[in-house]
Amino acid sequence: MMQNDTIVAQVTHPGKSSVGILRISGIDAKQVAMEILGKIPKPRFATYTKFLNENNEVLDQGISLWFPAPFSFTGEDVLELQGHGSPLIIDLLIKRILSIKNIRLAKPGEFCERAFFNGKIDLIQAEAIDDLINSETESMVKASLNSLEGSFSIYIRILLKILIKFRVDVESSIDFSEEINFDCNNIIHKNFKQLNSQFLKIKKIISDKSVIREAKKIIIFGPPNAGKSSLLNILSSRDRAIVTNIPGTTRDLLYEYININGFLCEIIDTAGFHKTDDEIEKIGINRAWEALNKSDHVLFVIDKTIDPKKQKEISNNFIKKIHSYNNSIKITFVLNKNDLLKDNFDIQKIGDFYFVSLSALTGQGVDILKKHLIKAEKYKDQVGLFVARRRHIHQIDLSYFEFLKAQKEWLKYKNIELLAESLSLMSKSVGEITGNFTSNDLLEKIFSTFCIGK
Repeated sequence: MMQNDTIVAQVTHPGKSSVGILRISGIDAKQVAMEILGKIPKPRFATYTKFLNENNEVLDQGISLWFPAPFSFTGEDVLELQGHGSPLIIDLLIKRILSIKNIRLAKPGEFCERAFFNGKIDLIQAEAIDDLINSETESMVKASLNSLEGSFSIYIRILLKILIKFRVDVESSIDFSEEINFDCNNIIHKNFKQLNSQFLKIKKIISDKSVIREAKKIIIFGPPNAGKSSLLNILSSRDRAIVTNIPGTTRDLLYEYININGFLCEIIDTAGFHKTDDEIEKIGINRAWEALNKSDHVLFVIDKTIDPKKQKEISNNFIKKIHSYNNSIKITFVLNKNDLLKDNFDIQKIGDFYFVSLSALTGQGVDILKKHLIKAEKYKDQVGLFVARRRHIHQIDLSYFEFLKAQKEWLKYKNIELLAESLSLMSKSVGEITGNFTSNDLLEKIFSTFCIGK
């Protein structure tokens, strides 16, 4: 899908640098080359040229690169000018290029957007470019590169292929039931089996191989005065939260980003988990439960100096209550104030849960907690890592939920039209991951977060 207008933007970061790069993409890129360079450079070769103004005076000199359509990043004619990184020179060049008819400044992410619309990359690969630019860890860099090369897209395309075949079989049985011999139950059973297998494969790959683009959300929960705010402060290495002996000091959510050995985490401190008549505290506690539902890991802080039976009662009550909010969230119990006892600073697994004994006051045992938090990420197989955004995971979950519902309804009603509708909804949910079925609002939201020159 070729655009009618041509765009220009600075590719390199604004400010002084040794090199400044401009990118021009669109049907009038040839005209820009003729007016700025006096010629069209040899395709895909670095050419040393002078950059001219409207009076043919030299503005700068440097390297020009010409990529004719469709053999370019955007799929359109693309010209790149690599000159000196003076902000003044860059500004003069941009003004000169904008003086040419039908040329305008690019919007954020518009080069990637054009590459997407012209079939050069899918939506996962487009997002991987943004992820790569914003990578803060080595694992994120590796995962972003793998996603850019299409490692995650392959699994989604296979899933879509299975869905499309399934839909063709079902639609054919509806439209041509009298013309073709269709073993309905047998074919649908085979398709269900194949679809379920691919869904489970993707969910396992996401669990084993994916690095979440957004920071890992870790929420701190627990009764009043257990030491939640002290834990936030020791993890963030600063006095982020007010700490007192007065119950209910923390009444709203507090957010802090921290980097634990290369893994970015968003720590959320919450109001004390207890029954209260205070209206403001009630609001804070409700907000805490809402935030918990969107988190990856909960640290439930318990005062270790209280009676062990009471500790067990508190932890068991929390486990029961949390199942109604988020079944998939990981829970780690933090036994705080261990410095007041003679117990070891360690980590123990009791049943399905881990219990870390530490002191948020002295910092003893905090390193054990940090190692525990990053263990699942650190020991993932680095080969084949890819980036999965929460958007991707949400769409897979939506589609798989619809699949389970469709399978159940088919066994109960044997209604082919109902099955066809469910398959259509599945295709739409999965297709939004790669951009096969994507609303304009979603595209605008995704590409608006990109850099101007991408």
